[in-house]
Amino acid sequence: MQSLFFAIAMVVGGVSLVSAASHSDTEVNKANIESYYEAWTQGDVDTIMSYFTDDIVYEDVATGALNTGAEAVRGFAQGFADKYKGVSLVPASVVIGHGGAAVEWVMSGGTGEEAWSVRGVCVLETREGKISRATDYWDKK
Repeated sequence: MQSLFFAIAMVVGGVSLVSAASHSDTEVNKANIESYYEAWTQGDVDTIMSYFTDDIVYEDVATGALNTGAEAVRGFAQGFADKYKGVSLVPASVVIGHGGAAVEWVMSGGTGEEAWSVRGVCVLETREGKISRATDYWDKK
């Protein structure tokens, strides 16, 4: 019996994501995650949403926000984009595993004496090459 093996290519935010797959099990990669965080930096809600499954669950543990489903997560992402214009959200390290990833990120903004930065971690669960759950942990001090 032959094993089914194929490659899935997806263009999201101008970045081509290619993932080798056996059956329907696909994974995200580092370039995909970097592009995802660039979309947050740009405040590009449509691109952010393209990375998620329709049943996405996004939890921001520090603020207690739990958003379930594409509509609720879109509202959360739009609120972030509106409130944090000019903020940079950059992955500092990325660890990819089967079915997910862990991302250490740095969010920063302001200039001179007004400059600030916050470090955090996001645990991502993925399904078929998209994020199905994102859980952010950071210190809101």
